[in-house]
Amino acid sequence: MKHSRGNFVLLRADSLRLLLPAHEVGAAEYIDHELRPAGEPGFFEYGDAGDARRVVALSARMRPLQVFPEDRFVLASLNTGERPLAFAWNEVQVLIDADFERHPLPAAMQVPGAPVQAYVERDGELVLCATAPGVISYVKGGA
Repeated sequence: MKHSRGNFVLLRADSLRLLLPAHEVGAAEYIDHELRPAGEPGFFEYGDAGDARRVVALSARMRPLQVFPEDRFVLASLNTGERPLAFAWNEVQVLIDADFERHPLPAAMQVPGAPVQAYVERDGELVLCATAPGVISYVKGGA
């Protein structure tokens, strides 16, 4: 068991709860109009055609959903130093100077290159520890 202390962002997409370092998550904004398919399965566009951003809505298994869920109303980008990718969430919470006990995933659940290697408990819920590069790589099929 290891303690993690710092600034984090808790991202929720239905039953999926991810904890990322705060510096890897962009500012949250409300979705105020419909998204349209982006031509690539699991990706949507948000904004005017010339200035549209690509958006992903994750399932509980961290895979892009093919149909945009009506209950996702917050966008927050994950930043890797390259072009950020926006994700649609049910909830985004910023946690300042938070302290968590990190637990490694059980050996049977550890997969090389997987976006999650540990978890924390918060308010009786399991929250998966991830990084923006790991989530983006997994979503794009890198894992």
